[in-house]
Parts: sequence; C-alpha cells; structure tokens
Amino acid sequence: MVRILLSDHDEMYSMIIEMILRQAGYEVLSVAPEYCIGELKSSRFDLLLLGVSPDLGEGFPVVEWIRSDTALSETKTILLVSHSMKLDLTNAYRLGVLDFIRKPAFPEVITRKIRDALEKPCKDSILVVDDDPGNIMTFTTLLSIGYRIRTASSGAEALKQICQEVPDLMLLDLHMPGMDGFEVMSALSEIENAHNLPVIVVTADDDVDTAAEIFQSGAMDYLVKPIVMQVAIQRIRRILELSHFQNDLRDELRQKNQELMAANTRLQSLSDQTIYALAGAIDAKDAYTNGHSRRVAEYARELARRMGKSRYEQNEIYNVALLHDIGKIAIPDGIIDKPGKLTDEEYRIIKSHTVRGYEILRNITVMPLLYIGARWHHERYDGRGYPDGKKGQGIPEIARIISVADCYDAMSSDRSYRRALPQEEVRKEIQAGLGTQFDPGIGKIMLAMIDDDREYRMSHSVNFPQDGGDA
Repeated sequence: MVRILLSDHDEMYSMIIEMILRQAGYEVLSVAPEYCIGELKSSRFDLLLLGVSPDLGEGFPVVEWIRSDTALSETKTILLVSHSMKLDLTNAYRLGVLDFIRKPAFPEVITRKIRDALEKPCKDSILVVDDDPGNIMTFTTLLSIGYRIRTASSGAEALKQICQEVPDLMLLDLHMPGMDGFEVMSALSEIENAHNLPVIVVTADDDVDTAAEIFQSGAMDYLVKPIVMQVAIQRIRRILELSHFQNDLRDELRQKNQELMAANTRLQSLSDQTIYALAGAIDAKDAYTNGHSRRVAEYARELARRMGKSRYEQNEIYNVALLHDIGKIAIPDGIIDKPGKLTDEEYRIIKSHTVRGYEILRNITVMPLLYIGARWHHERYDGRGYPDGKKGQGIPEIARIISVADCYDAMSSDRSYRRALPQEEVRKEIQAGLGTQFDPGIGKIMLAMIDDDREYRMSHSVNFPQDGGDA
C-alpha cells in the first residue's frame, strides 16, 4: 500500500486531508512539522505532503534538509499552501518540489495531484543549449534537483547528444555562433524519435516577428532574456506535462489501432474461412466439377492482375468468384448430376441458380459485391444471356471477368456429360465468343493466358503469380 507522510501545523485541514486520502486507499501518517524529519529517517514513505507557513518558517528548510541527505533526496514532495500565501515557486521547484496544493482544495484536486506525483516514474531530462556558460550555470543550478540536466554549448553538440539520447525537453538559445536555434530545430526532423521533442527557445529578441518565426519553426514556447526564473519554471513544467499527455495519447491511439488491426485481421480470416467453406459446399454438389469454384476464382484473379487491378481488387474479385455458383446449393442433385441432355424445365431450374445465389448473398453487407458474380456471370456481352439480359458495359465488370473464367473452366475440365476439350478447341471457342458472349478486352487477356500455357497445365495446377498491383 502507498504510504504518505502528512506534516502540517493546520490540524483541522490535516484531518480533512487524512480522511480524503484514507478513503482513496492510501496509508497516511499525520505528524507535526517538528517530527517530520524524524519520521522520514525512521520509516519509508512514498510521498511527503508538507505544509508551508511564512510565519513559522516551516516547509523549505525541511525540503532543503531532505535534498541534502542522500538516503532521502529522492523523496517525492508536494507542498500544502494557504490561498493567501505568495509562494516562492522558483525556490520550490529548485528544491525538486513536484507540485503544490492550495488550501482549501476539492477532494478530487487533492487525489489527482497525489496520483500524478506518485505515477511520475523518474526525473524528466532537459537539454540546455547555450553558448553562454553563465546561462547554462543558472539553469543547471535552478533545475538540477527537479530534473536531469544535460548541457551543450553549440547547436552541433546538441544534435550529437540528441542522436544518442532524446531528452524530454530542450531549452534552446536562439542566437549562437555556427548553427543558430532555427537551424537546430530544422535538423530535428532528420533525427529518429526527435520529431516531437518539445523546444523552448531562449532569446533576447522581444518582437512579434521573431515570436511568429519561433512558433513557425516548431517551438512550443519561448523565454525572453533576462529570464524570470519563476516564469521559466512554470512554463517548463506546463510544457512537460503537455508533452507527457500527448505521448500517452499517442501510445493509447497506437494501442487502439493495433487492437483494431488485429480485430480486422480476425474478421477477415473468419470471412475468408466462411467463403472457402461455402465454396467447398458448392463443389461437393457435383463430383465432376469438384474444385470448379476455386479454379474459376484463380483464373478471375489472374485476369484482374493482368488488367492492372490492385492487390486489394484482385482478392476481392477472387472472393466474389469463389461464390459465383452458390445458388446451385438450391438445385436438386438429380438435375446437377444428370449425365444426359436436360429437359426445358430442368434447364429452367438450372438457370435459376443465378437468382438463387443473388438472394443468398445480397444481404451480406460486409462484402457488398458478392452477389454480383452470383447473379450476372451468365450474362452475355451481346445481351442474350440470363437472368436479366444485360448487355456490354451494362454488365458489371466483375461479372464479365468471372464469365470468361467460368467458361474456360467449363470447357477445360471433365463434366458428367463429356470429357475436357482440347486446348486448341477451348481457344477457338473463346476467340469466337469475343464481342458476343465475352467482353472482347477481357476475352483477349484470357487468350493470352492460354497462349502462355503451352503445355495445357493451367486447368490442372492453378498457380499464378501474386506480385501485381498495390496492396
């Protein structure tokens, strides 16, 4: 359990704070200021809440003693201050005080400040860049207790240090020999992990044009010489808090994005597995056409690749083609497996698989194009196909691609009523159908695929390259 030492002469307010902290789950020991050092030396505490009173002179001497003792120098400290008291913030932050609470304060303010102080893992690092040794000494003296201070006397030295370790904040002199502050800020974009480094510019220039240029160069704030250290410390503290908040937000967004990508991957995997399962169920209807859906999908994807489609479009067409015959699930096996010629009524039933497939797939909103292949893969370019008699470019392109792939596989594979046709005859049939049954452009690409397949292996071992198009 977190242990907090509460030390304040205001007994009434100490009781209130102690009650608030105990309700928040902290272990609290409340002592008068004269016993504070003794308790710190005899026991371990995670945080010191120390009252400050100008009349009694308490507070800062205790903090100074703590900082001088190597065993206690890292004790986290928050000051309790009355609203009417004017606090010497410069001295307080010089001594490494993390925060202060003005009395009286709302319970949520008290618990938030304590939580933030306890969660602060270590001192923030500040890189002070200035060619004036006096300025470096001033910042180092005032900031070294509360922060880890690194120094550089030139812009080039600062960039070298940042390449080795990016600080939490940089105090940057604007006018330096060699590389000035503007050039240093410009060079930060070339250093890994330094793009979001918060910069406070230090300058003697106090005009509107310089201020505008400073902010345009990427600095978060600026200080005008001679430096008012109480103002400087407050600005440094505010910008570090803002920087940590932004970094935490980036980390959270990155985590959420990774979780979303993982969820999308799982959903895509589930969708693919569902499609493959349905395609397998379709092919299982007819032993003679087993593998037909997968082969048509492979031919369609290769056609799309040669047409210059992106990798995403190729895969989309592949999935649509896998389910182009899903309506056959509703067709009686006796008709699908019939070895002889179909009657007119049987042929009408067979043709209905296009509409049946459309009705099965049209409500799948996560993949809205699935139904296109099912309904229109038997349309003809001359308008004499079914079920809707669409013509030419009025037939969706995906359906025109699947139509060519479907007919090629029908002719190049064994069926219940005939053996696979020779490759030359398949080619002649597709050539003859250009502009009538098939889209002439897509049909010519299919002819090129046939010509590339000199040994007629395409229908037996479909293995096309998948290196075309964008992801």
